[in-house]
Amino acid sequence: MPDFKDTGLVLSCHRHGENAMILSVFTQHHGKYLGLLRNKTLPQPGTFVSVKWHARLAEHLGNYTYETINPFSIRYLDDSLRLAGLSTICQLLDESLPEREILPDFFHQLLTFLSHLEEENWIILYIQLELQLLKILGFGLDLTKCAGGGDPNNLTYVSPKTACAVSQEKGEPYKEKLLILPAFLYKNAPVQTQDIKNALMLTGYFLDLHIKKIPLTRQRLLKYL
Repeated sequence: MPDFKDTGLVLSCHRHGENAMILSVFTQHHGKYLGLLRNKTLPQPGTFVSVKWHARLAEHLGNYTYETINPFSIRYLDDSLRLAGLSTICQLLDESLPEREILPDFFHQLLTFLSHLEEENWIILYIQLELQLLKILGFGLDLTKCAGGGDPNNLTYVSPKTACAVSQEKGEPYKEKLLILPAFLYKNAPVQTQDIKNALMLTGYFLDLHIKKIPLTRQRLLKYL
């Protein structure tokens, strides 16, 4: 039987019939995996869990049992900004990640984000998750050089058409049509609140292009900053 044990982050939990729920978990060793859950107590999205998955055949939906390791979503009920960030990343991953594709590097990056959620720089780690998610989906931004051959150390814009960076000099004549690129996204640079907002607007533009359903909670990130 294709049973397994794993750990992961609960992405969603939706009712299935009268007595069951479909649980979506982004697991460390099996990727995003769905399964039926018949527990009376249900894990909230944003909860880190240990799971057991059981089915007769690998292609079946299977059944989940779980134990809570860290209830991140409950811990941040009184923190609107962090709760919005956690809820948003869960919904984005649930909506966009391919099922059963193992993504160890991205899972490790997610763990880093979760472990630093109490710290001041957590929002930067969140933005980096969105950038990496776009890359996984095949829509990564190229922030390594200027698309027009300009100074790679003075990248200021991103083309909405090509997702490539543009230097200040090359982009100045077209700046009204370009997206702002905060310097901290491609080099070590100070970060101000406006830089965070610009970074969220940048990744948000490409998420809107390539993901069908963007969580409403993502709008709160800009609202609460």
